[in-house]
Formats: sequence, structure tokens, C-alpha cells
Amino acid sequence: MKHISKFWNSFLNVFGIRRNSKYVKDYLDRANLRSGIYMAAVIVVIELWLLIRQLITYIIPKVGALTNPSFDDVFKIFFSYWGNYLMLMFLGFVMLFYCILVVNGEKHKKGFFITTLVMIACSIGLCTLIGNAGINFSSNASVAVNTLSALNLVLYISIFVFDLAAIAASIYVYKGGTNGAIKNILIVSLFAFACLAFGLYASYYDFAINKGYKDQPDLLQYKQIICFLMMAIYVGCLLIWKPYISLGILGTIFLGFYLLLKAQVDGGRRIPEGDEINYVTFFISLVMVTFSIYSQRVSEAVKDEELEALATKDKITGLLSFEYFVVLSKEKMKEGKMGFGEGVYLFINILGFKIYNDKKGFTEGNKFLKEVGKIIASVFPEGLVSRQSDDHFVVFTKYENIEERVEKLNGLIEALEPDLRLSIKAAGDVTVKSEESPRICVEKARYAYAYMKNSGVNKRLVLYDKKMHDNYLMVQYIVTHIDEAIANGYLKPYYQPVVWSKGRELCGVEALARWIDPNHGFLSPGQFIPALENAQVIYKLDIEILRLVCKDLRHNMDNGLPVLPVSINFSRADFGLVDIVEVVSATTKEFNIPPELIHVEITESALTDETDTLKDTINRLHKNGFATWLDDFGSGYSSFNVLKDFEFDVLKLDMAFLTGFNGNEKAKALIKSVISLADQIGMKTLCEGVETKEQAEFLEDAACGRLQGYLYGKPLSYQELYNKIKAGEFKIDKDILNSE
Repeated sequence: MKHISKFWNSFLNVFGIRRNSKYVKDYLDRANLRSGIYMAAVIVVIELWLLIRQLITYIIPKVGALTNPSFDDVFKIFFSYWGNYLMLMFLGFVMLFYCILVVNGEKHKKGFFITTLVMIACSIGLCTLIGNAGINFSSNASVAVNTLSALNLVLYISIFVFDLAAIAASIYVYKGGTNGAIKNILIVSLFAFACLAFGLYASYYDFAINKGYKDQPDLLQYKQIICFLMMAIYVGCLLIWKPYISLGILGTIFLGFYLLLKAQVDGGRRIPEGDEINYVTFFISLVMVTFSIYSQRVSEAVKDEELEALATKDKITGLLSFEYFVVLSKEKMKEGKMGFGEGVYLFINILGFKIYNDKKGFTEGNKFLKEVGKIIASVFPEGLVSRQSDDHFVVFTKYENIEERVEKLNGLIEALEPDLRLSIKAAGDVTVKSEESPRICVEKARYAYAYMKNSGVNKRLVLYDKKMHDNYLMVQYIVTHIDEAIANGYLKPYYQPVVWSKGRELCGVEALARWIDPNHGFLSPGQFIPALENAQVIYKLDIEILRLVCKDLRHNMDNGLPVLPVSINFSRADFGLVDIVEVVSATTKEFNIPPELIHVEITESALTDETDTLKDTINRLHKNGFATWLDDFGSGYSSFNVLKDFEFDVLKLDMAFLTGFNGNEKAKALIKSVISLADQIGMKTLCEGVETKEQAEFLEDAACGRLQGYLYGKPLSYQELYNKIKAGEFKIDKDILNSE
């Protein structure tokens, strides 16, 4: 049974009986039009050559032999030798310019359209002028002559019908019609039929009517059968048909022509047996070639379709790829569809999808995303839908009833997995400028979502508004001006004091980035740091702060000023963008700074990504003499695996530990436990966010080694810090480097 099914599938493929996709059909249609250009061009060139040959060989001698030739005499001579060649030449011209109009005529559409109509007019005129001359049915004429007249009639009718169809098709194309596959198939088919009719006429005339050479009347002259064969090759090989259609067309015309020749008994002529064998062999070979060409073209079309699908479709959901989404939405905006206040770009995030993936696995997760994609497409049937990344979807749709439709979408997604309590939240940018880039619109929608998330707004849908727009413009300003800020010295390290819990002596400082902009004044770190992180250029800021810190240290060392160790916080994004170890080592060497003066702070959240890479980074930093601090411990989801798996020198407790400190015995017990645990595994401790003496005294009793917070000073500029040191407001531990 399996072998039968395999054979049947092969049979369907070989004969082209399977239905092709729309893409494949369009591909073959375009290929036929391109082939039509080549075929028409060849026909035009051949007919021009034949016209010249007829002129030199027959027309000029005939006209020259006339005594006092009249216009009618000359006209008859010209058209008796040129008539059919002229008709076929203009047939080729019509096909040539029509195909160019459809395939490549966008730049000069009007010119190609007019030229096509002129050629059609010439073709119709020739058919009308010459047609009657070659059609002479008579009861007194031989079978061969009447057959020839019938073929001539078929030829003129086929050309005339082709010309009429070409007029209608050309007007359709010129007027901007796009759904033209059937129209193109009709034109190509009529052209092929006219070419075959000419081949039949010319070859039959040579075989049945021509009486042979004057000096060798017994020599049969039917070698112009090559005209028929040439046309058959053109139709079968240049134009692409399904194999069963090719077999039907070629089989019919070959059999019909063969029967015509077999029936011809005028003068006792017969087709030699050898030529019959060659004729059948040629037919079989031509059919096989057409099968092969079709198979090759379909294979190319399928590959192109697959490649286009990769470029235009998301491989998980089957929705539009984001790049293709951008292209199509831009086209819709240009066309005025869902633009200028009527449309909205939505950014949709699935809440709880990570839990779904963790519980059911990635395979089921991908199936779920595909189902979600179908639901979104059903809720916004008139819109464009794409999966931008992960569980994030974007939609360009009509603004009408947008809130109700988002709520409906949420209900449908919640119903997919009621136990997991999945839901969505969305943000949108209402399009107001048709010329605005879809990427920017989507970015605004994403920004609105991030704004909603970070500000704690509990809504199903938020729309990008003026306040967000002002913030968005500031983000764009920050990202586009970071290089200028570095070059012009707008970035400064501000130093926040760090003291020993015992004695409160100054034992170091943390360098914090500040941006003093000439246009906007002091920019908030809470604004420019996330902006640079999202843009993946935060490393530029961190490297510049490191360089400026080393420059300040070098200045103090050269001028006999107090030198304090400086801790510098590197963003989690830095570790994937640059080689932190190489950067820190190269910068300290440039300014000849001892490595013990630079402490590298790594946030706990950075350790969730690329664990092996970060372990290697920390080990390399230690090897080069740099201390490493675990920053923000307790700020979010803290795992004691971090303390087990990574070799940090200092554990820095986040200020969140001190929130609700007064009266919260649990907080105090937890802080004591963490400090004790750090001490047992060989890590020193520092607590930031210390604001009251009560907090400081508690941390001292709990054996926390270092304290940092507004109780001991806010972040200060370099000059402010050393002015306070000079004024005696800070007492420096003179053995700080030995105490480390």
C-alpha cells in the first residue's frame, strides 16, 4: 500500500496534477511573461531577416522584370512574398511590448502602452488587408488547396482574437489592474496558438503545395516542416505549462499535423518512413523536455516561496515577520488605509507565559504562541499582526473600539489555560502622521508599555500620550547624544562616601554617574541609565566613568592628595557587549592605577545570564588584582546559589533590606542572618541606604563591615568631596589599603 501511495504521488507530481500554491502560480505566470519577451524578440528578428531575404531574392528581381509596373502590380508582389512574414512580425511586436508593459513597464508605462496599441493596430490592419487574399475555398480546388485555405483562416482568426485580447489586457494593466494571472494566461495561450497556426500553415504549404525545384521536379521539398517544429519548441519549452497540458497541446498538434501530411496524396507524395520515426522521436523528446522544464521551474518557485516565507513569516506562529510587518504597514499608511488618526499600533505582552513555558516546556510553549497568534488575528481581522519577539506581539489595526477588542482578546487568552491565569496587557500608539516610520510607532507603543509597567499603572491598555512623548524624546536625546556627552565632558563621576561601621572612618567611595547637559541640566540617572541599557550602549557610559575615576586617582597620587579605593558599578549589559576584564585592566594600566584601588560592582540580576561567562570574568578580575562586589543583594529575587557559586569579596546589601526597619523584627533578624552567613563564607559586607543613627548602630552590632547612605553623605562631585575632606568633615582611615 505504501509503494502504491508513493507511486501515485510521483505520478501526480510528474504530470503536474497537484494544485500549486498562489505563489507558485504567480511565479510561473511571471516566468511565462519573461519567456514571452524572449520568444517574441526571436520571432521579430527572424521575420525581419526573412523579410530582407525575400526582398533581395524575390521581390527586387520580380519588380525589376516588370515593364512599366503599376502600383497595384508592385503592391501584389510585395504582399505575396511579405504578407505572412509581416503578420508574424507584428504578432511578435505586440507580444513583446505587452510583456514588457506587464513585467518592466512601471517606469515608462504610458510609452509601452501606446507602443503596444500601435503594434496591435498594425497587426489588425495586416490581418484585414491580407486575410482575404489567402482564403480561397472552391469546389474545383484540390483537397490540399482547401486545407491550406482553412489553415490560413485559422491563422488570421487566431491573430485577430489575440490582438483583441491584447487590447483589453493592455488597458487593464495601464489602468493599474493587479489581479492579472488569468489575463496573462489567456494572452500567452492565444499567442502560442497563433504561432502554432503559422507553423502549421507554412509547413503544410511547403509539403502539399510546393512542386519541387525546377531542375529537379522529382525531389520532394517539404523541409520547411522545421517551421512547425520550431514553433512547437517555442510553445513547449519557452512557455511553461503543466505537464498534462503540454502533453495535450503537443500531442494534439503533432498528431493533427501528421494526419494532414499522411492524407496528402497530391502527386503521389508520401512521408518517408525514416522521417516518420524521426517525427515521433522528436515529439517524445519535446514532451520530456517540457516535463523537465516544468519540474525545474516549480522546484525553483517552491524554494523561492520557502525563502520568502522565512523572510515574511514568523517560523513559530506563521504570522508576519516583523520586518515584513513594517513593510506592509508602511504601504497601508501610504495608501491612506488606517492612517492619519484612524489606525493604532499595539504592543501586546502575554503575562505569565514564562510560567507556562516552565511548566509545559518550549514545544508546548511554541504551540501556545501559535494559538495566541490565531486569536489575535481573529480579533483584528482587518489588521496586520506580527510576533516581534518572545511572547510579544504587535498589531496595526483600526482604532475603532480598541479597548473593547483588547478586553475581548484578553478573555479569549485567559480561556486557553484557566488554571495558569494567563492574561495580556497592551499599549498603543495612535498614528497621526502617515509618513512616520512603523518602527518608531511600534517603539512608542513599547515605550508606553514600559512606562505603564514601571509606573505601576494597572490598566489593560494604555495609549502613548504627551507625557510619555516628552519622556520618549528625552530617551532619544540621551541615546543620540551619549557620544557628544563623552567628548565634551558632560559626564562626571560623583562620589558617595563609604565608612567603616566601627569608628565611622572614611574607607572608600562609590563612583556614581552624573550627566550635566548644557540643554537639560542635570539628567536623572534613573532616566539615562535605563535608556542607554535598552539601546545597548550603556558600556560607553561605564567605560567613561571608569576612565574619569582613574584620571582623578592619578591626579591625587601625583599631587599628594588623599587616595581612596573606588567601587564602580558595571551594568549587566556590559558583560555581553565588551570584555570588562580587558577594559578595566587596560584603563588602570593607562593611568598607572594599582588594581586594589578599583572595586568592580556586579549587580545580582546580571548573574542570571551567561553564568559560566560571568564566573570566568570574576576569576579573571581576581587574577588581575581587582576586588569584586556583589551589588544589590536582596533587591529582587535573591538566590543563595549566587553566594555558593560565585567568588565575591564583598556582599552589598540593598537598601530594600532597611525598608520598614523600625518595628520590623523580621527585617532585623534577616539582616543579621545574611551578615553572619557572609562572614562564614569569607565575604565582607556593606549595607547601603543607611539614613538614621539607629540603623547604623544596629548594623554595627550585627557586624556589618561598611556603611553607605545619606547619613554619611550624598554623592558629591570630586571637588566637593575633597573640600569636605580638607575641612575635616570626613575622617579618613589612613590604613585603608591595608585594611582591605
